[in-house]
Amino acid sequence: MSRDDDRPALRLYVLDTGLIDMTDYAMFSPSAGEREPYEMPVRSYVVVHPRGTLVWDTGIEDAIAAEGKRQIIEEIAFKVPRTMRSQLDEIGIDPASVTYLAFSHLHPDHVGNVDLFPQTTVLLQQAELDAAFGPDAERLTYFPAAYAALDRDNVRALDGEHDVFGDGSAVLTPLPGHTPGHQGLLVTLPETGRVLLAGDVSYSARDYAASAVRTQNVDVAASARSLEAAKRLEREGVAVWLHHDADAQRDVRTAPAFYA
Repeated sequence: MSRDDDRPALRLYVLDTGLIDMTDYAMFSPSAGEREPYEMPVRSYVVVHPRGTLVWDTGIEDAIAAEGKRQIIEEIAFKVPRTMRSQLDEIGIDPASVTYLAFSHLHPDHVGNVDLFPQTTVLLQQAELDAAFGPDAERLTYFPAAYAALDRDNVRALDGEHDVFGDGSAVLTPLPGHTPGHQGLLVTLPETGRVLLAGDVSYSARDYAASAVRTQNVDVAASARSLEAAKRLEREGVAVWLHHDADAQRDVRTAPAFYA
C-alpha cells in the first residue's frame, strides 16, 4: 500500500461498487409503491489504520462491468459503472496488503469481489457462517455460488461485538434480522466522529425513520430490534449510513476523497 505523507493515518474511503436496477422497489422497501422503479447504490468501504487495512463489503462483481448489466431475476439487474479494483488502485490499496475483510452479510451485492482477497483474514459472525453454509442456505435468502470463493480457512468467526484494531476505531456490531448474522461497522474518526455503516438494516431512509421492517427479512422481530439499536446509536450522536438509499448516499463523498 502506498500513501501520501499528508494523508492522516486513520481514514475511511467509500467506494462506489455497483448499482441495482429494479422495476419493483416494494420487494425491498415497505413504503414503496407497487411496481415502483428504483436504482439502488451499492457501496464498499476501506478503513486505513496504523495497524492495518480493513475492507468492508466488496460490492457487485467487477466482471459485470464488461457486460453492461446482468439480469439477476426479472425485476433486478446488476450494473458496475466503476470496478472495485480500479478504485482500490486509485487510492493506493493493493488487495494483497489488506489485513482484514469483513462483510455485513453474504448476499451477492456485498460479496461480489471476495476473490480479490484470497489470503485476507475474513471477519464474520458465527450466525452468518452457520446460516450461509448450512443446509437451509437458499431458504434463508443466500446464493451460495456468490461466496463460493470464500476460503473458510481464512475466516475468523465472531460471537458479538469485535474491536478490529483494538482501539475502538472500527467495531463490528451485530445487527441481525436481514440475515441471521447481519452486522454493522461502527467507525470512529478524529474529525468526522462516529459513523455506523449499517448495511441492510433498512433499505431506505423513509423506512428507517418509520421503523418499517421489510417482511422478507429472515427474522422480522430481530430486524426491528436491530433498527432500534441503530437508532439508539443515532441518538448518541452516531451518523447512520444506510447502504442502499440513493438520496442518503448522494451526500456521501466517494474515493479518492476520504473521511478522517
